[in-house]
Amino acid sequence: MPKFKIRKEILWTLLIVVLIAAVIIPIIIVYAQAEQDLGNRIACFPLMEIENDEKLDSAFCQSKGCIYDDAGENVKCYLPLDGSKSYGYQHNSTVYAGDGTYIEHQLQRRQETPSLYGGDYEKVKFKVTFYGDKMLRFSFYQDGSSIESNQPPVGLNLPIPSAPSDTSDYIVKISDSTEGGPFDFAITRRSTDQIILDTKLGGLTIAKQFLMITFALPSEHLYGIGENTHDSFAHNMNYKMHPIFARDQPPGDGEMNLYGSHPFYMVSEDDGSSHGVFFYNSHAIDVTTLPYPGLTYRTIGGGLDFFVFLGPKPEYVVKQYTGVIGRTMMPAYWSLGFQICRYGYTGTDEIREVVERTRNAGIPQDVQYADIDHMDNQADFTLGPTFIDLPIFVTEQAAEGLRFIPILDPAINTEKTNMDYPPHTNAMLAGAYITWFNDTLQPNSDCSSSPGDCQPLDNVMLGYVWPDGRTAFPDFFKNETQVWWKKEMKTFYELLPYDGIWIDMNEPAAFDTNKEKPFNYPPEKHPWNLICPVNEWDDPPYITLAASRSDTKRLSDKTICMVGRQGQNNEHLHYAVHNLFGWSQTKPTYEGLQEATSKRGVVITRSTFPSSGKHAGHWLGDNTARWKDLHSSIIGSLEFNLFGIPYIGADICGFFGNTTEELCERWMELGAFYPFSRNHNTIGMAPQDPAVWPSVASASRTALNIRYRLLPYLYTLFYHSHTTGSTVVRPLYHEYPTDMRAKSIDGQFLWGPALLISPVLTASTTELGAYLPADTWYDYYTGKREETSGTDVTWNTPLDKINLHVRGGYILPQQLEALNTKLSRQNNFTMIVALDSDKTAAGDLFWDDGETIDTISTSQYHYIRFSYTEKNVNGAATEGVLNMQVQVNSSRSNGLEKLKMDSALIYGLENSPKTINGGIFDYDADTKVAKLFNLARSMTSNWDIVLTF
Repeated sequence: MPKFKIRKEILWTLLIVVLIAAVIIPIIIVYAQAEQDLGNRIACFPLMEIENDEKLDSAFCQSKGCIYDDAGENVKCYLPLDGSKSYGYQHNSTVYAGDGTYIEHQLQRRQETPSLYGGDYEKVKFKVTFYGDKMLRFSFYQDGSSIESNQPPVGLNLPIPSAPSDTSDYIVKISDSTEGGPFDFAITRRSTDQIILDTKLGGLTIAKQFLMITFALPSEHLYGIGENTHDSFAHNMNYKMHPIFARDQPPGDGEMNLYGSHPFYMVSEDDGSSHGVFFYNSHAIDVTTLPYPGLTYRTIGGGLDFFVFLGPKPEYVVKQYTGVIGRTMMPAYWSLGFQICRYGYTGTDEIREVVERTRNAGIPQDVQYADIDHMDNQADFTLGPTFIDLPIFVTEQAAEGLRFIPILDPAINTEKTNMDYPPHTNAMLAGAYITWFNDTLQPNSDCSSSPGDCQPLDNVMLGYVWPDGRTAFPDFFKNETQVWWKKEMKTFYELLPYDGIWIDMNEPAAFDTNKEKPFNYPPEKHPWNLICPVNEWDDPPYITLAASRSDTKRLSDKTICMVGRQGQNNEHLHYAVHNLFGWSQTKPTYEGLQEATSKRGVVITRSTFPSSGKHAGHWLGDNTARWKDLHSSIIGSLEFNLFGIPYIGADICGFFGNTTEELCERWMELGAFYPFSRNHNTIGMAPQDPAVWPSVASASRTALNIRYRLLPYLYTLFYHSHTTGSTVVRPLYHEYPTDMRAKSIDGQFLWGPALLISPVLTASTTELGAYLPADTWYDYYTGKREETSGTDVTWNTPLDKINLHVRGGYILPQQLEALNTKLSRQNNFTMIVALDSDKTAAGDLFWDDGETIDTISTSQYHYIRFSYTEKNVNGAATEGVLNMQVQVNSSRSNGLEKLKMDSALIYGLENSPKTINGGIFDYDADTKVAKLFNLARSMTSNWDIVLTF
């Protein structure tokens, strides 16, 4: 239980005052002694508390039926602590489904319940839907409405509801089913009677624009809830409030909302079981942790609609969650190679210099990018004057194996005057843009009379971003918009033959909305900007933490107005689907990429929502060149693997600020083990591609060569993520769920179950303190077994090294590295066989051509299993068998038939082999590593390698 202060006494004079006041305000007398903060306070006005608003005094607080504690360190004004007995809803009636697939309760708002923000619904339905033994859903919604009318327009892969068995993983308990009884409920784990969540703490509110619910949790080991900043992977439970609202907000300090919305969390229970909860809502959300431990959700629309996944293993929870929202896309093989970008290239010549510098340094590179510099005045689907020869360069480099990815922003210039600009003309013809809700809310269209905020393009909502003119924002919920976008992508591909697409600014970003003018508005022009009219959607009763921390205290800060109309039939307010803008752009971009290139490719998107991983990867945004952000990149990568977006990484060496040689060297070593590995920085900063410094080049070459050697293992992890939903990068506790120490580790991580990565994350450090879970571990570099585990360790880690350890019991397929994957895929295979305490190991390999669309569904791939076992006589090994079994044979050639298993390293072999049936071997008695050479085994047929002892 987290520590928190408890007030140990209450002055008698205060009691006398409260007793007298009880005649007037009876609710206060009952809770007079609730001054003690037991970590369960639900703030009535949390934003006023955060801002230290002077209006929040005892009189205001008590006028709302709340309790005031002037000495409260975290929460001063809070709801009564007896839960639903005095605030919330009471039970009216119950309906049971005849087939046992759901229970529905009719609830009535308690008459003494104060209204915090207005618009409360008097009658509400609570429905629990069962999906077998390991998953359920519960929903609150207005009587006369429906669950479907409140849910986001994001399809889920829901199984057919089915009644739970008598041995299901969960039990649902309603506290009081009698008519008029106070309503709360709990879900418990049947095997341990441990609560999963319990609403006994109170706070249930269902109103038009304010919904709130609080869960008591079984453990303080809480993970997920994004996308926002926090300093540790396991959440700080001491009343920390996290905003969820997509915004053009770089990561910084404090609890800040960033680019996407992921209202999913996982809790690790005390016995090692785990469960997950998904809040199916696309509105702005605030989530507050409670030391109790618990969580309070506040949102401004939609429904209180939750899915619960019972696991019980952590990886099972992620698989269950991604089974509902959708599995990740299968990335192209080349997209797992190293990538370089920067904002600020002056032309094609500078890009060529970077590529040649990298290649001459012997640093592997598979992808080169161009940021908005390549465009004509930042207009999508154009090339600027110094990039006219970019298509020639891209074509030349493609022959060498280098791929190319350009950026696309969603905002389209509506006032481009220096050239004919079909993208805008075609968008207008298609009706592709977001429009104003109605004429009343749209500002004056006449710029002569209203030059500062006019909206002159019919009913299209205009803002300002990077282009040198007012911009419009595509409505990707419309079929016509998706068709238009794909056609523009195809036309652009004919000009510039790209391999992938990077979509940015898709929260959507609009600069300095509601201010006099954007920061980059042409100074020679009369000031103008998008000014949102005052209305109930841009200015809701509860404005959310995201808005309260903005410059204008409005939801529309840094984005477009909430009164935008969207949808095929104008059925959506931007207020309800703002968090879905990036999500809605991602699918047509992925489809447009594949239609244009006829290849799998990859899409990188900044703004995401649950199921975005089906079509894209993500980078962690505009970070800063500082050590703190180096550490935060691990936290973000772990979280997005929980969120079903395992193709994830941070801008290596930092986006903002000038990096240092030491920081960039350490970051390149860590970045070599991001699933998405890209060095990227901003305009005006010094170049930081790894070949700039000899020391960084050397360390990068070493780390990236290891990455390229391990790409077959990494690609296989993505195969499992794509087909089963497992994570690629995972925290230590996923593999060691009962290890209490592992639950708090976020400076180390695993690739799948078998490779432990332990980077240095602080300056001037060569002795790294780390944690090694109780297991068999081998140093990747030497193969020598670690002498101790299950404890903290210290490793000497010079500046040019990152610590890597292989877990016993696993076989890691490898391939000899090269300068890019076009070359490395032509090299023979090798493997690491790391034996466990039983002297066994197993592993697998997925292999296809790396770029064809849908190879898995069409069986155009190989799937291979490896194993090692020993035969023993009287406790002594007499024979070791390394086996390969081809379990799926590709229906077409993918190059594997030309390659061989050429060598192997066996870690933890107690004795030197006497013979090997084909090939030669060498044995190191000190490290207990056997090296097998000249194996020449086929990669498309079964075989055994037999060692005799």
